[in-house]
Amino acid sequence: MSSAASPSRQAAIAAYRNLLRTQRQVFGEDIRAIQAAKKETHSRFMQYKDESNVDVLEEKLKLADQVITLLRHNVVQGIPKDDNTFELRITKDTELGDNESIKLAKGSHRRNRKKAAVQGCCGSK
Repeated sequence: MSSAASPSRQAAIAAYRNLLRTQRQVFGEDIRAIQAAKKETHSRFMQYKDESNVDVLEEKLKLADQVITLLRHNVVQGIPKDDNTFELRITKDTELGDNESIKLAKGSHRRNRKKAAVQGCCGSK
């Protein structure tokens, strides 16, 4: 048996490290948030440490990449200020949007639901 780590194991280690690095970047100086995220990440990775099914491993690695993207683009850290306000830590990766996209999505969801009710199952009438 080779002492080198298998490609799946190497990919899992790389994903784990990338996730921890992203958490440190996103949460900045918030030690409690970093520790909680690190604990949750460790727990999730340990659930599948003995997994040998390549499909399951690929699915979990894809999930880790999705979490990294979500953290980088959608999480903003708020730092409390003296006068009951917060300063937001917006990074170069933070996805900034406007309310128009939210309004459009909200309206389209309702239209799609009504359309599905009229069409019935699988698009049939």
